[in-house]
Amino acid sequence: MKQRGVGLLLLGLLCAGCATSRVVRLDTGAGAPIVYTPPRSVDPIPIPEDGFREVLLQLVLEMRFPLQAEQQPRSRLRLASWGPASSEQKLDPTEWCSRQETPTECLSLLDDGFSFLDVSARRRLALSFAWDGVWDGVQGAVAEVVNPLMLRAMISTAMAAYMALLVMPEPITKLVAIALTTYVIAYVGLETFVQLVRGWERLSDEAERAVTLEELEDAGHRFGKVMGTSGARVLILALTAALGGGASNVAAKGPMLPGFARAALAAETNAGLRLTAAASGAVRSISLAEGVLTIGVAPTAVAAAAWEGAGNPLPSGGSGGVASVYDGVKNAPGYPSGFKAVQNGTTRNTVSNKALLEKLREVEPGNWVKVYKDGWVGSEKVSLHYFESASGKVFDFKVKPGWSNL
Repeated sequence: MKQRGVGLLLLGLLCAGCATSRVVRLDTGAGAPIVYTPPRSVDPIPIPEDGFREVLLQLVLEMRFPLQAEQQPRSRLRLASWGPASSEQKLDPTEWCSRQETPTECLSLLDDGFSFLDVSARRRLALSFAWDGVWDGVQGAVAEVVNPLMLRAMISTAMAAYMALLVMPEPITKLVAIALTTYVIAYVGLETFVQLVRGWERLSDEAERAVTLEELEDAGHRFGKVMGTSGARVLILALTAALGGGASNVAAKGPMLPGFARAALAAETNAGLRLTAAASGAVRSISLAEGVLTIGVAPTAVAAAAWEGAGNPLPSGGSGGVASVYDGVKNAPGYPSGFKAVQNGTTRNTVSNKALLEKLREVEPGNWVKVYKDGWVGSEKVSLHYFESASGKVFDFKVKPGWSNL
């Protein structure tokens, strides 16, 4: 796929089980492709349990659940009988998804309940065991709001649908799957993401051959180790957001996730990809084949580091102005929901890059400044960085960890 304004992000992954060399090739459809070599690798972003519980509870409270059924005793074996015989616990995806903001995207992640008799059901059941390492935190967060067993089934079914898309030979074009992928890569890194896909393929093979619950449990626990604690938590949060409102909800609620600012920086450093733009629809397709991850991406999703690292000027729009200018900072993709500025925490600085200033004045004549605005997103200190015109137009919006002024 190649369209003007849509690029291909190629991440070369040379072999399984060895050191990974990444070369990023960005083709924006305007001139020669940009070749970007990440200067360093960023460690996966940890998600602490207290922050995980807080965000998960908020996401679940915003979902449109029917009245909670009577609480059922905790038992892994109940999952094996999830189906028509368990009418009081059966998940009707059509009815439930019709309550959500984006019913079509919700239905694309959920199908009908569990039955041990077919391969896909065994695969989902094995996956449900993969959450064991983090599920006490889930249960403790949501037990008073929704039946944790029902939520576990929903997340497992949605995860299975998402992973099935990743291993298909055709590029992923569903926006909800693209949004999930960009967040997973930002939080766990490229190498772990590829290991996640390979781990899913192994789980699928083991589930197909399994004849006992114990074999499915073992397969699920092995996959849980591949995800890791923080990987499992970010997947649960992102999948819950997707079920509650599709790709747009993932983009809107993403800044609530613990460590979001660091994850946004990690995406830029590791992949030359701007997370806030990518999660808002600037990534058009994703495919993984023979160790190469290919992402169709619009110029607004490309991090400035990739442009500048390749010795290129910043991209311009069709009329010669700078791309991705927004009417107000709150309209910029990735603006943190619930951001609270701190007193005396904002500075406005002269733009020292004369070439950039000329481009910005093509969009709007007059004064432009570089703004650093410190504040809080939940309990996390963040700083908003952006260029702003006298009328409030905003360019190059970023969320950085920590404070820049105080």
